[in-house]
Amino acid sequence: MHDINKISAILDEIEQELQALEHWGGEKNRPHEKAFLSTAPFCIDTMEFHQWLEYVLVAKMRQLIKEGKPLPKKMLLHPAAQEYWRGNWAKYRRLIGVLRKFDECFK
Repeated sequence: MHDINKISAILDEIEQELQALEHWGGEKNRPHEKAFLSTAPFCIDTMEFHQWLEYVLVAKMRQLIKEGKPLPKKMLLHPAAQEYWRGNWAKYRRLIGVLRKFDECFK
């Protein structure tokens, strides 16, 4: 069983970290709808990773929680974040740590 309150709090932390890194785009910077049709993991061919976090992960998870729908059984985001931000770990260390906490909610 998932701890919905903990997951919601971590989603808020992800948003806060993206804002602190000046990567939170809001509706005015939302990618074009075609970007969401990507079949690549994390829409990596049509979005930046931080955009996927905001517009796909955070948005979708909040929607699932709001509607009381089942959440994924397993998540592994922090390894992808580590790879994506390789060479910039110092800058993204806190966000990667928050993503690790998020992943742990789905073990």
